[in-house]
Amino acid sequence: MFIIDGSAGDSAAGVCVDLPRPDLNAPRVFPVQITRAAALLDLIQDEGIPSDRALAHAFRAERGMGKRDRTQLQVLVFFVLRYWRTLDVLMDLPLDTERGSSLPRLGVALALADRLDDTLAALTGVDGAVIARRLAAPMSLAARLNLRYGDMQRLRAAFVAEAATVGLALLARAPLDIRTNTRVTTPDALRAELHAAGIASEPIAGLAHALRLVDNAALTQLDAFKTGAFEVQDAGSQWIIEACQAQSGMSVLDLCAGAGGKALGLAQVVGETGRVLACDVDFERLSRLPLRSERAGWKNIECQPIDHGQDREVVRRAPFDRVLIDAPCSGSGTVRRHPELKQAAIDLTALGAIQAQLLDDGAEVTRPDGLLIYATCSLWLDENEAQIEAFLRRHPAWRLEPLPATIADFVAPAAVEPACGMARIRPDKQGGDGFFFAVLRAPS
Repeated sequence: MFIIDGSAGDSAAGVCVDLPRPDLNAPRVFPVQITRAAALLDLIQDEGIPSDRALAHAFRAERGMGKRDRTQLQVLVFFVLRYWRTLDVLMDLPLDTERGSSLPRLGVALALADRLDDTLAALTGVDGAVIARRLAAPMSLAARLNLRYGDMQRLRAAFVAEAATVGLALLARAPLDIRTNTRVTTPDALRAELHAAGIASEPIAGLAHALRLVDNAALTQLDAFKTGAFEVQDAGSQWIIEACQAQSGMSVLDLCAGAGGKALGLAQVVGETGRVLACDVDFERLSRLPLRSERAGWKNIECQPIDHGQDREVVRRAPFDRVLIDAPCSGSGTVRRHPELKQAAIDLTALGAIQAQLLDDGAEVTRPDGLLIYATCSLWLDENEAQIEAFLRRHPAWRLEPLPATIADFVAPAAVEPACGMARIRPDKQGGDGFFFAVLRAPS
């Protein structure tokens, strides 16, 4: 265990952090494996490619790579991305230093795993004895949690005394959650089918259609997946579907639908007599939804590429009983799955302007007395509670809608008053990704 030293610029002395150590599955690591991992890390950082997509591309490009090599590459890449700031401190670099080469960080990772031989030390330029000495030195909480100083301040602003707890949860491995398609099966039947395939799962409290897998597993080759019996979807996203409080026969607009996971869940809720309009400015992501809806068997979803929130095709179909805005954001709640986001250059000011505009656009197409649901996968106040407070100042006739007990009993309250109508999905409490949502009632 590491003990955070409060004298290193933090007020969190006594917080225990596990020593980071990559779980390499082979007694020896070869130089070609390190150069391959370094090239992939540089690609992720330079091109802004999501880590999971970059790894999938690398595996397709080198089909001769064995299972052990693939696993080792994945472990090394995710370890360096997840513990970037800790590795920087062990390299004696400033915490917010420029990226630089990935080879030295891989060398430190190998030293932590006791895999740094003379050849790999020469390749990466890392002295294992120096790293061992630096491990004994005090390290700031921001470095231990692998956060930039600015993000550490945002974490404290949002969670105050619980900031370290949330930060530690963000270093853990993310769970794999799925949502049952009730048109095809039931949660109990799906759980039994998964069990028969050797995949253990557990229900998620408060979410009737959700299951959490005990261990990650390959799911897309299962018959249950091919027949549309489930969709892979984090519990946080499923809570946002619940927050929409849609009912059979309603019309729903998913204004930032992405690849359509929430639109599919909403289609299940409104049923065949309802309709879901799924929109997004990212045509490529939205183009995945028709195949997903066909597999799931839902014919009440319409996909509509748009240029902006007031696109004439959206306005023409308005008003809607429910409008969901899963807004573009920093993604700070998803860094367990996408640790590269911790190093990404994110313009929060520009994102804030987009979020505010989307809220105003959504308000224009919500029917009188309807619900507008704003959501992000961010932990930061300025993308969440502050956006809702600003919206209510701009639209004083709107109000926050109290959450029903079926939701409020299972989610964390928002950080500021009035908390009624706003909630957080926290990785340290609900176990999934970090999300925020607010439910707003239109004037009648």
